[in-house]
Amino acid sequence: MRRYWLSIIIVMLAVSGIGSYYAFARQNHLPEYKLETMHGDAKEGAAVTLSGSYYGDMRSEPLEVNTAGSEYGGLNTNLRLLATESPSFYRMPDIQQLLMEHKSFMRGKGNMNGFYRDAEWVIYSNISIKNKGSETPFAALKLTLLHEATDKVSRFEQTYELPKESGDIYVEDVQRIDDEIFILVKKFNNHFIPNPVEYEIVVMDLASGKLLRNEKLENWSSHTEGMQMQAGIILTDRPSAPTETILFNVSEVNISNSDKLSEKYYSYSYRTGLLTELPDTFWQSAADTYVTISLQNDHFYITEYGPDHISLSRYNVMTNEQERTYVSVSAKQLGVDEIKSVQIGSDRVYVLFNQAGVPGAAVLDLANGEVLFTGRTVEISNEQETDEEKIENLHLLNLEIFNKIKD
Repeated sequence: MRRYWLSIIIVMLAVSGIGSYYAFARQNHLPEYKLETMHGDAKEGAAVTLSGSYYGDMRSEPLEVNTAGSEYGGLNTNLRLLATESPSFYRMPDIQQLLMEHKSFMRGKGNMNGFYRDAEWVIYSNISIKNKGSETPFAALKLTLLHEATDKVSRFEQTYELPKESGDIYVEDVQRIDDEIFILVKKFNNHFIPNPVEYEIVVMDLASGKLLRNEKLENWSSHTEGMQMQAGIILTDRPSAPTETILFNVSEVNISNSDKLSEKYYSYSYRTGLLTELPDTFWQSAADTYVTISLQNDHFYITEYGPDHISLSRYNVMTNEQERTYVSVSAKQLGVDEIKSVQIGSDRVYVLFNQAGVPGAAVLDLANGEVLFTGRTVEISNEQETDEEKIENLHLLNLEIFNKIKD
């Protein structure tokens, strides 16, 4: 009975808080905004949300603006975060699709890097350490497979020994190559020097779930005193999508001050087992530019940008072909004063810009740099012109991408 009273109290507080919030909004006349299309297709801008704050009377309010309108954060944002343990998980288009089509299969599965889906199979893998802290810890690797044509679900579990210094363990990627399932496992050791993180590939049979082999990846470790190697993976923005190649970013870092001494990128082929270092000429950038990176299908992209320009380079991880600055776009071409930030997702380039003091966004085609959409923030009102003071109070400093699946 106690839990029901607790639920009732939470609902009452939420309703009361929302009512108080909207009462405050009406009293202070918080303006409403939207991202208005200046050029191109409004549908291309639908995935864009500008976020930040509105500085009103004596206080600031969290604010999100998109093509549909605006929403002030406050209590609503907190309730949304409580309702979803990991909001970014549910924003992934492939995860949304799986939730719609296979709700039962998705129950209890929360690691977005543990999913794989192709034309035949949906696969989910997770891993944990048993007997942790003892002399004989071991990994328990679970595999759940859904054959979409028959709706048949198979479950397998395999175990294997771990070093006694093992700390934590995670599934970072899952792929199917022919009749084998490849699971990339990331292990954290309790002894942080010289190699706190290790990666291995666990290979299982698709039909039986039998553990076929474990393949440890290169042991990246520093031979310099006081230095430590840090390795991480680069995934696509659709983690369940099939791919035969994964990228690693490896840096040598000074332990005392976290300064980065060197940085390299590697591609790893699940099919061949080959680890290939990417050429320095591809990923090294000018000192006066900002850089963002992204893996899209079989291409690794690097975006270099500054207030007045964007340049895109790409590297084909299957053929090792590179194209430096295959696209270059200037702020003048976009018709804006200043480029603030750039990111890549779903074969698009998303740009946060400033034009005459007004924040806005642009969407470019990743393949050729074509401008598909530009939009600026405007106040929604009956007046033809936006109140300049209300625009000056806008501080939209972030650009977020929320791609939604089509009904």
